[in-house]
Order: sequence, then structure tokens, then C-alpha cells
Amino acid sequence: MKKFLAAALTITVLLMSGCRGNNKAAPLEIVISSQAEGSDTEIIDNNDDEPNSGYDFSKEEKEPEYVNFFKETAVHTIDFQMPASDWDYFINHPLAKTYRTVDVVIDGEMYENAGIRTRGNTSLFAYIDYTKMRPPFEIKFDKYIKDRTFMGLDELSLLNVVDDRAFLREYIGYEAFRAIDSFAPYVTFFNITVNGKLHGLYVGVESVDSSFLERVFNSHKHNLYKSETQTTLLPTMSKSAITQQKGSDESRADLNYLIKTLDKMKLGEKENIEDILDVDSVLKYLAVNAVLHNWDDYAGYYAHNFYMYVNDGKFYFIPWDMNEVCLQWQRHYDPSDGSRQDIASPITGDISVSQRPLVNKLLAVNEYYNKYLNYCEQLNEWLKGIDESGWLIDMRDMLDEYVKNDPTKFYDYSSFTYQFNKAIRNGLSYFIHDRWVYLTKRLEQIRLANKNPITGAELIANN
Repeated sequence: MKKFLAAALTITVLLMSGCRGNNKAAPLEIVISSQAEGSDTEIIDNNDDEPNSGYDFSKEEKEPEYVNFFKETAVHTIDFQMPASDWDYFINHPLAKTYRTVDVVIDGEMYENAGIRTRGNTSLFAYIDYTKMRPPFEIKFDKYIKDRTFMGLDELSLLNVVDDRAFLREYIGYEAFRAIDSFAPYVTFFNITVNGKLHGLYVGVESVDSSFLERVFNSHKHNLYKSETQTTLLPTMSKSAITQQKGSDESRADLNYLIKTLDKMKLGEKENIEDILDVDSVLKYLAVNAVLHNWDDYAGYYAHNFYMYVNDGKFYFIPWDMNEVCLQWQRHYDPSDGSRQDIASPITGDISVSQRPLVNKLLAVNEYYNKYLNYCEQLNEWLKGIDESGWLIDMRDMLDEYVKNDPTKFYDYSSFTYQFNKAIRNGLSYFIHDRWVYLTKRLEQIRLANKNPITGAELIANN
């Protein structure tokens, strides 16, 4: 078994000059590349000759027009033009999640007769608890007009950032997947007005719907499953824990087969899991959430916040809802210091690893565990690149005036500014710095202690 040693990584941070003081910031382009041939450092075998999760990222011509819109790091504008009575309905009946007709004006361009409704679970209930007029929304451009899109995008999620004083966690979470050549929704920022009246700054996310699936998989008609809560993928999992959102075959035979295959896997053996599951997409999902300490994922207490799409007979993991990344403290795990959460296992809740078969069975396979650690190391270097660049400050400056003037934000303006102060323990800047410093030492300890990757039995014993 090849020893796990650090892959040498080159970090290139491309920052646009002169971006402060306007509504644009530098793109997050922190490129990770392998060390040059002839180095003294042994590089982990990444199996680069294998297909990359069913998607060829080198073919830019596949990208729809809206991707360039999202890639431009800027604050865009949206005006909802709709009857005041419909808007009041959203404010007073947010849990109904009922569509209303809206004319959406994005950066001055009108998209008439789109559908808009409230969305979300925790973020929606939090809105009610805070008694703020700030529910999260979903815009479905083709709700009333068939094949109507925004630059090819059929659905847009607008998040009210109830748990994110920095307004950046969702953005960082999805960009982390792209840092290790995985697929994820795109994110941007919108300053929202309603009939011309300022409403507030929201985070806009490419919804996992037909346009996303076409972009990534070149298909959108196969089975798409969304996790709800306690989507453990154990045989005892409730049917209500996962909903089917696309696909004509509603028998769930494919899902049941995946659960059965996972259940029958012997610890340390692949068996036939790769016939039904794109394992690499799962390993990258686990690595991103572990490195960024997203306690609110599959490996956490609630076992949710992901989609699974069946493409060419295989399940692919798709990340969703990354707003809890890079937080120092949250519920259901110990220790409470998130930046020091161990990386040896991605489990972050008061649960056992046996309750999460995608962790228990996959990471018991030495090859898979080795890949998981390799992705963790690449992501750690990516975090270091963010910490040592001026990117966070550029983003702060881009968002600053919008946050300051936001009439419905959940926190005061000082709560936003302290997120970018490295000296404040609960801030985003502190977390990112402390996380990569801690993980650099911890990953080295794991390599020294486990010349061969940890076995399934050891993983269970440690959790």
C-alpha cells in the first residue's frame, strides 16, 4: 500500500486590481496543481486517468450563458414587480410556499410572468422567529411560460442568509467543490428591491433543477432525489426522509438497491458499489464538508442537504445548502471549536459512524480513505491560499455598502465587519486561518500514525 504523503501544491491567487470601492471583487481563482516531476515529495495517486464524475470540465462550450453571469463576482440587482397584495401574502403566510406571478428585472432586463414563492426550512422558520420581513425565495422562470429561462437558468434560489453574518459562506462552500474539480451550484449576490423599494442583500444560488442537471450531466429526466432529514441510507430509513423530484420511474427500485448494496458491503471491501454509486462524488462531498466543518450535511446529526442524481445507472452526490460552513460553534457535536474539528472522520454530530453507511463503508476501503485524505489536503491548501491573499477583504469591500444599507438584515452592521477580523474568534477570517493551520498539523499526524490508511475497524473504534 502506497504511503500517504503530502501532495505538493502550488497556489496561484489571481486578484483583480482596483476592485475596491465598487460592486465587483476579484474572482476566487485559487488554482491547485501537482508538484513538478522530479520532486522529493511523493504524490498520492489520484487516478487521473479515470473519468471525472461524469462531467468534462475542460469543455467550456458546454456552459450555458448564465454561468458567465455567476462567474462575474459582483452584486447584481433584482426588482420584483408584483401587486402589493401578493407581496404581503408572502410576508404574512410564508409557510404556504404558494407561487405568485412576478415580473423580475435583473440588472435592468425584464423577465415577465415568472413564478415566485417562499422556500427553505430552517431559514424560513428563522425568518418567522426573527419577525423580519425577509423570507427566502425561489424564482421559477418557466413556471408559467414553457421553456422560459434567465440566460438558460430555469430556477434561482434566493437565500436570506439567516445564519451567515459574512454573506459569504454559501459562496465559499460551493467554490470549494470546484477547487477539487467537482461540480456544484453557482452562487452570486443580489440587492433586491420590491416595486422599487429596497428590500435587502440576498445570496443567489443556481437551483438543482433541469438547467443544472443539463449543465453537469447533459440530461435532466432521470431520477433526482432530495434529502429531507435523516436521509441515512440505512435499511431502517423512513421513506419520508427523501423525496423524488424528477424521473418517471417512481418505484424507488434504484434507491432501494443502493441502500441494499451499502448494507451488504463488508468493511474494507469495495464489492460492487462502483456499479451503482459514483464514489468519487461522495468522497469529495465528505472532504469539502469536513474541511469546511459543515456540521449540517450527510455526516452530521441531521443527515441531509444533498441531492442524488441517477446518471448512466449510477448515483451522483450533489451538494446543497452550504450556509453553515466555517462556523466555530454549532449544535450536536463536540468539541465546540469548529476550526479544530478532527479530519480523521467526517462525522460531526453526536452520532456513531455506523449510523452513516456512506462514511462507515466507503472510508473503510483503504483506497477510498486515501482519496478522501488527499482531497482534504488539497482543500486545506486552498484555504491557505484564501487566507494569505486579499480575497476576503475584496469581498468585504464589495458587499460593505449593501450590507450597511440593508433594511431587513438579521444582524447589525458590526456583526458583518467583525467576520473579517482575524483577531475575532467567531469570525470567518479567524476560522479560515485557524482551520488550515490546525489541519496542516493534523493531516501530518494522520500520515505519520497511519502509514497505511486507517482501517474500517479503527475508524469505528475512534468514533
